[in-house]
Amino acid sequence: MTDEWGEWADGWDDDPAARAYAAAAFESLGEVLTDGGPALAGARVLDFGCGTGLLTERLVGAGATVVAVDTSPAMLAVLEAKVAERGLTGVATADSVGDEAEPFDLIVASSVCSFLDDYRATVAELTRRLRPGGVWVQWDWERTDDDGHGFTVDEIREALVAAGLDGVEVRTAFSVDVVMDGEKATMAPLIGVGRRP
Repeated sequence: MTDEWGEWADGWDDDPAARAYAAAAFESLGEVLTDGGPALAGARVLDFGCGTGLLTERLVGAGATVVAVDTSPAMLAVLEAKVAERGLTGVATADSVGDEAEPFDLIVASSVCSFLDDYRATVAELTRRLRPGGVWVQWDWERTDDDGHGFTVDEIREALVAAGLDGVEVRTAFSVDVVMDGEKATMAPLIGVGRRP
């Protein structure tokens, strides 16, 4: 298996845009969970496509136990080094989602679903791992034309509904101004949310 993301792993946490994105995603997650989702303290969370763990760190800091999954060995190595150096507890890392016996209270997927070979099937499989009442949250870039990367609002909504989730909502998650490659840019990804009945 090639590690397509490995070349960015070492400097990922130093990128102000990556840090700003993770902070804004975590804040938007808090807003979602305030509306009837599980409390993070004591929650069992799957961080699917965790990268170097910028979101995982925040989840653990809020009292969650996290299974952090990514297919990039280099990204996972950065997260594992942080776990060891900082003495973070409640984090388990893996390169795939195993046959977890215990269901998750929350599954988060940050900017990863548009890279999946079969988005709809993966969402359906992962949401079966949620406990009843458990919440799925994803952040992805909005695609506005046929050639772009990401999803349309309807594609996310249809996938979450097809996976059997209730209360599905898809909207702009947040808007953060950053500098990327020396130019000002605005990050405004979509957030897709649903709850397992």
